[in-house]
Formats: sequence, structure tokens, C-alpha cells
Amino acid sequence: MNKLGRKIVTLAAAVLMGGSVATFSTVGAAKAATDDNQVVLKQLDTAPHGKQAFAVTTVAMKGDKIVAAYIDEFQFVKKGTKGMTPVPNSTKGFAKGVKNKQMLISKATNDEAYSGLMKKEAKSTQGRLQSLDAIEKYTVGKTAAQLNTALAKNKKMQKKVISGATLADTNGYVKSIAQTATKGYATKGIDVTDDNITLKQVEAAPHGTDSFAVTTVAMSGDKVAAASIDEFQFVAKKGFKGVPNSNSDFGKAYPKGKVLISKQVNDKAYSALMKKIGKAKQDRMTSVNAITKYASGKTADQLKNDLNAHSKMTDVVSGATLEDTNGYVQSIVDAINK
Repeated sequence: MNKLGRKIVTLAAAVLMGGSVATFSTVGAAKAATDDNQVVLKQLDTAPHGKQAFAVTTVAMKGDKIVAAYIDEFQFVKKGTKGMTPVPNSTKGFAKGVKNKQMLISKATNDEAYSGLMKKEAKSTQGRLQSLDAIEKYTVGKTAAQLNTALAKNKKMQKKVISGATLADTNGYVKSIAQTATKGYATKGIDVTDDNITLKQVEAAPHGTDSFAVTTVAMSGDKVAAASIDEFQFVAKKGFKGVPNSNSDFGKAYPKGKVLISKQVNDKAYSALMKKIGKAKQDRMTSVNAITKYASGKTADQLKNDLNAHSKMTDVVSGATLEDTNGYVQSIVDAINK
């Protein structure tokens, strides 16, 4: 576990999102939440470092204050690169047609191998996660406005402003967190009286073989304060918005005629596809919001007990109609336990 107490785990491996901004309300169980105590999980796909990767940036907020932050990045590397594990479903439908013998990886999941590559090729003086831990810790307790003020005053925040951060694009990572705090996709959780929130994230395959999920939980003790589930999939370009750097170096490995999307970002277009092809009854995010609302305020044991008792969690999760609802709930359990 890193300094902020978050862990990233590959359940079948990991990745992605991307683009504009929308707010999805997922109000947690129990008592009505107040503005000052309610935990709100926000996520945004960004490009803080070059053109060969994109980031999934997550913050937990109380009011306008950041109480936890986490950044992972996804990049294509050569298939079979020693010590690296690709995102889930990389040997199945998800990766079909990926060019140049490449595979998609999470940098956090593969920190040891990726940091070794950084040290070899870029003469990095320390591991990637060491710097990101320092950056994330620096942002905790601050508002987006305070971060933007610091960015305006310091063109190189590494070392001088953020002790322990050595990444050349430190400012880009700080900016990514500030942007997420103001523009990120929001999932509302429950009331929590203190600011001791832990972010945990897992890469999973809750739904078929053509996509993978990034499931995130904001934990208050052993209870889920808020949760978020996004999925990433290659689709035909028309009508969809790709993740950051899709039109740059990152997108060069894409299957011909396709683009990597965040289903959350593209909910309207993707849900229309679900209704046309899969005869879905409602939009994807309507069901996902119901699932994350159901999970808020619960422990891993409570969720697991429900999973063990019900072969169809749609009978338990009011408002969820997704066939793989059990898989999505299981990914939340796995995130809690990692």
C-alpha cells in the first residue's frame, strides 16, 4: 500500500476513460448527506504526461476540499515485455486487432517493471509511484483553486514545492488533479464526519471479454463511502469520443477503424448501442449508479453475503437491470479487499 493507502490490482488487468464532463449522482444509503460531510468521488481522463499514454485521475472530495487523490496511466508496450501484465481481457476480445504487437498496461499495476524502464531509458532517479505518492499527498487538504494558484506561481513544482516528486511533468499531474476536482464525473456517497478517506482501485472484467473495468472505492474505515465503475472498449469511431491522446501517438496501436472509449464518458452513444444490439431496457449509467448507490455504506462482508445469497443481484439492487450486475458488485468487493 502506498502513502495514501490506495492499492491498484489487476483482476484480469486494467484501463481507461476520457473527455468531457458530466455529473452522475449516486447518493449513498443511510441518512441524508450534507454538503460538508458527503464524500463525492470524481474521475476524469486526462493526459498529464506526453502523447503515448492517458491517465485516469480520481479524487475524493468533501465540499470543495480534496481528501484523497490517485492517478494511474495506461500505455501500450510491446507484447510479452518482461515483468509486465496487460489489462484484463488482453488475450480475448478486448485486444483483437491491436496493432504492432502491442498490449495495453496500467503503469501502477506494473510499477516495478515500468519504473525499471524509466530508469534505464530516461535516467529516472526513483520509481514512478514514489513521485506520484508525493504529488497526491501534496494535493490532499487543498482545493482546486489553491492548486491552480500554486501552478501559476511555479512552473516546476517538482522538488521545490513538492518534496519527493522528481517527475518532469509534475505540474501536469497536479493540474490533472485540479481539473478532476472541478470537472470530473461525480458519484455521490454517504456522510463521513472525518477526512480519513482511502482510495482503492481495481482493474476487472465484470462484463464479457470485449472490455475491462476500472472500479474505484473511497473507503471510510471498512465501509464504502462512495464507488465508481467505468469500462473501456474499442468501438467504431463514428459518434464516440476516444480517451485522451487517441489522435496522437497513443492511438497508433488502435485496431483499424476503432477508438478506445470510456463507456461513462460516452454513455448516451453507448447506451443507444446497447438498446439496439442487446435490447437493453435503460442507459448503462442508470444501472451503474444504482449499483454504486447500493454499495455505499456497506462493508465487503455485507456485499459478499448478498452475492452468495442471490444468483441475480438485480433482485437486490433497485434500479439495476444489467445482466452482469453480480460481476459489477464483485468488482467492488475486490476493490475493497485489495
